[in-house]
Amino acid sequence: MQVDEFNPIPMPSPRFAIAYLTQGRPVVLMQAFPVAQTIELRYHLSWLQSVPALLETGKTQSALGHLYCQLGEWDRAAGAYLRSLNAFNHAEDAVALGHTLTHLSVVFAQRQQYRWAYDYAAQAVQHLHNTADDAGYAAALHTLGMGHYYRRRYRLALRTLEKALALRHELGDELGEAITLGCMGRVYIARGEHWCALSCYEAALDGYRQHQTLLEGNSYEIMIRRRIARLAKSAGYVDLAIAHFEAALMLCQKCDRELAAEILTDLASMHEGLQQNKRALRYHQQARQLQQSAKPKASENIAPTSIPSQPTEEGYY
Repeated sequence: MQVDEFNPIPMPSPRFAIAYLTQGRPVVLMQAFPVAQTIELRYHLSWLQSVPALLETGKTQSALGHLYCQLGEWDRAAGAYLRSLNAFNHAEDAVALGHTLTHLSVVFAQRQQYRWAYDYAAQAVQHLHNTADDAGYAAALHTLGMGHYYRRRYRLALRTLEKALALRHELGDELGEAITLGCMGRVYIARGEHWCALSCYEAALDGYRQHQTLLEGNSYEIMIRRRIARLAKSAGYVDLAIAHFEAALMLCQKCDRELAAEILTDLASMHEGLQQNKRALRYHQQARQLQQSAKPKASENIAPTSIPSQPTEEGYY
């Protein structure tokens, strides 16, 4: 309690006054406790009335951030999430803060600003650790595991991703398990443990295919299949590599010509190694055709819109 030297009556602290102001008698309390009139703006009655507006602002900016992520506009996504973070911070919503910090970690990873990605992920884990939002906490652990990966702390990365995997398994989040397994495969490759990586990738693919309708498009399956194919190629499993390259090609040739051209080039290289020159030549020709068709016409005056690149594992959490 605080005591005014000109008034011997003990006066409540600002936080104590606010605790009473929220109990349905603001007018009486404003008259009974003059100190409430000098409370900092954040703890004033008008602030209490603005909390719903702050939450609505945070949700709107967060939704805008999601949209920019879908478009691959990472700078604008970061701006929207930072505005969302500011609103949720003033509203003191720990769960929403944790979610937004997780999103920011993912965005900064896409921008290859890995120090910021790690810092935001660590803050997200801190905010969500003592909440009832286990799914959000698992997502934060996942991004923190990738944060350790960016900093080449592979043992910590695996340990943190394993925690996220266990929690998602406990929650019955099979798609989340698949996404975490895909990232664990990436860490195992960095450690040189290719068999463990291949096992993680295959488990990720199986889990994803059971719930593929929950993700828009086929980008995740294409990405995982290409990673399996490259890993199989490096291990000498040519048939397995070709099978996954062909499956990835079937998924993307109608929606992403540039990516399909890259996969066709990979297939051509595989067949050249097998001395199947006719098939390799056919793949090279198809790749060139797709590359040419993907280029804008020289006669067009409108500047071509850049197509956002396919997200890596950081884009899924």
